[in-house]
Amino acid sequence: MPHIRRYFLRAGAAHPDQLGEWCAAWTGRIAVLYRSHHALAAAIPGTGAHEQALQRYQRAFTDLDAARILQTQSAARGLLHPAAAKVIATLNNEWDGLVRHQDLPQLPLDNNTAERALRNPVIGRKNFYGSGARWAADLAADVWTITATATRNDLEPLALLEDYLSACAQAGGTAPTGADLEAFLPWTPQGRARRAVPAGARQGPAP
Repeated sequence: MPHIRRYFLRAGAAHPDQLGEWCAAWTGRIAVLYRSHHALAAAIPGTGAHEQALQRYQRAFTDLDAARILQTQSAARGLLHPAAAKVIATLNNEWDGLVRHQDLPQLPLDNNTAERALRNPVIGRKNFYGSGARWAADLAADVWTITATATRNDLEPLALLEDYLSACAQAGGTAPTGADLEAFLPWTPQGRARRAVPAGARQGPAP
């Protein structure tokens, strides 16, 4: 949804005299959707407040859809500014994906959490050695898979990575497999035992 909102803002900024009010109206509808979604998430399921919040959330989607249909018709008749018509066409192309949030309100309306999680690897790698090489991309994917898995399972990511690389070195540059790999998997008894070590504390070498 934030990406769609950005298209409206860009069109309004590029043509403030013709599309300023049009942009404000659309961003206002999107703001209503976000506020209703936040209210729904805060409401306790099974209560009257939750039911009312759900109705407001559904109504916000209905209002967006009604405006989308009307402006699609206006664009087809040539009654909409070309820049606005282009944004509405983009909205139509994305609508099937966006409207799924109406039936699945538990989903976030944006992917900001995922994008923030990727920010360090994506932006940081541009400044890392070998950023233009395929091998560097493969290595980065492997490393961040290990550290992200550790973080999601309450393990110290740097210690886990150091232990894993040490095990690879001790095996002559070969990744551990079988029983040797279980020490690094958070869902195994050996992996779960690592959670007892305070965050930031250096763990001993892997067996």
